[in-house]
Amino acid sequence: MSALPIEASIPDAAGADGASASYPLVYRNLMAVGLLGAVYRARDDAALVSAAVELTMADPSPFRICRAIAHSIGGDAEYASATLVQHVEDHPQDEGAKVALATAFLLARDARWKGVLDEVLATSADHNVRQAANGVLEYAATLQ
Repeated sequence: MSALPIEASIPDAAGADGASASYPLVYRNLMAVGLLGAVYRARDDAALVSAAVELTMADPSPFRICRAIAHSIGGDAEYASATLVQHVEDHPQDEGAKVALATAFLLARDARWKGVLDEVLATSADHNVRQAANGVLEYAATLQ
């Protein structure tokens, strides 16, 4: 058990307190447990922990996107699909979420990844999004 108080922050790579400085360490640790549970297919436990953590967040969307990727790594494309498709429907301008959806499908070996990525590459003018999408394509090529 750590001697740090619950409110302790974890320094970022530069050694300064990061943006999560006000978010209690115990919740960040629970986030890690929930994500690892999703990866290692302890889905019921992961869902319980993640649901509790999401209740503490003003905007749980970024965590849900990470959680969707973790589920995909664990082979659960359906959670990723449900979560990210809903996010994309609610935020159609979020091209990064579309790349995350394609990545989630790819990691889960779901063929839907290609169509999502093709759409992003055909319609996006955002350099960073296109670069991320091309990175996913490069990764996909290594799986062949």
